[in-house]
Amino acid sequence: MINNTSGQDEVISKSVNNKPWKKITIGSLVVIAITWLGLPTLNQWMGGVPSIEANTISRAKVFKGTLIRDVAVSGKLVAANAPTLYSSEAGQVSLFAKPGDVVKKGTIVASILSPELQSTVKQARATLERLKIESSRGELSDNEALLDLERSLDSAKITYNASVRELTRAELSFDKKVISELELVTKQDTKTESELLLKHAQKRVDLSKKRLAFESQTRQFFVKSQQLIVDELQRRVELLDIKAPVDGVVGNWLVQKKERVANTQPIMTIVDLSQYEAELNVPEFYADDLGLGLDVQIKIAGKPLIGKVISISPEIKDSQVAVRVSVDNVADIQLRQNQRLNARIEFEKKDNVLMVKRGGFLSSHAGKAAYIVTDNSAQKAPISIGSQSVDFVEITSGLKAGDEIIISSSEAFQTHTQISLHE
Repeated sequence: MINNTSGQDEVISKSVNNKPWKKITIGSLVVIAITWLGLPTLNQWMGGVPSIEANTISRAKVFKGTLIRDVAVSGKLVAANAPTLYSSEAGQVSLFAKPGDVVKKGTIVASILSPELQSTVKQARATLERLKIESSRGELSDNEALLDLERSLDSAKITYNASVRELTRAELSFDKKVISELELVTKQDTKTESELLLKHAQKRVDLSKKRLAFESQTRQFFVKSQQLIVDELQRRVELLDIKAPVDGVVGNWLVQKKERVANTQPIMTIVDLSQYEAELNVPEFYADDLGLGLDVQIKIAGKPLIGKVISISPEIKDSQVAVRVSVDNVADIQLRQNQRLNARIEFEKKDNVLMVKRGGFLSSHAGKAAYIVTDNSAQKAPISIGSQSVDFVEITSGLKAGDEIIISSSEAFQTHTQISLHE
């Protein structure tokens, strides 16, 4: 027979807790602690306050400083002086300098062979010699004609002098009653006639001298006119040798060697590497802010340069405004034509203004609100902004120096006036 386990049983007496208030107190304290620790989370859950990880947003402090309103643009470097050489006449071209060759001012870099111009020059010179000969022949003819007129004048003088003597003799004879009064009157008429002939001969000589002088001037005018034609043709001949107008480097050939070219056809380009300009493309939005003399910060090959706006295109092309900027102090930098660059055009400079770093918050609230960070939360507050630069924006109201705001985009929580930040 199997024995039971009654021998192993032990009677446990029930202890009576005489102080139940201790358990109640401890339980209450635990409930209060849990409630206090979970109250922020409960409030957020009850009030709809979102919780955002702090490392997912960007923050920046508001401070006072100098705000430069500018715009960042890109462009290229171009030579300030890059003339294109043209053919002066139609003919066959010979090129003496290759692209990349360094040339000095006045160096012959190309030449045009123009048989037509050479023939025209020879004809013009032959015509000039003929006119000179005709002018010399005309001078001889004028001298001969003038000599004949002077001889006629001398004859008239002799006749007049003879008539004066005859009249004097006749007057003496008439006083002595040797000749009649009729003979005296005849001598007087002869003297008057010879006097008139002398005056006419003198006038004829004077008029002939004036006429011959005009004829001589006309011949000289023809000679000078032809000389001008020859000089002009000679100038055109000299222009057949195309010379470099500046010290620089040969850019590109625009024709081939021994090619037949037309008048005023581009031959090659010469690039003056001593002077550069920046050609920038500015968005149309900033067209009204552009002006001559604005300062431009340029960065080329990692080195900063200073420039000024010297010209603005009057037209807008592809929503861009072409701007030319002078570039100074480029002697120590190795530059190349059409080299890319970045630049900032400064429109306005304000000192001691309240500003903060730019960010996505501008587009999230159109610059009318921002979240101010305080400890582990951020409160939405209305603000207003002023001028903007590439990196900063002016705060005109709603914030003070030292405030920290969220500058990243707040589209995920922009409908809430308050958010919680946690690590």
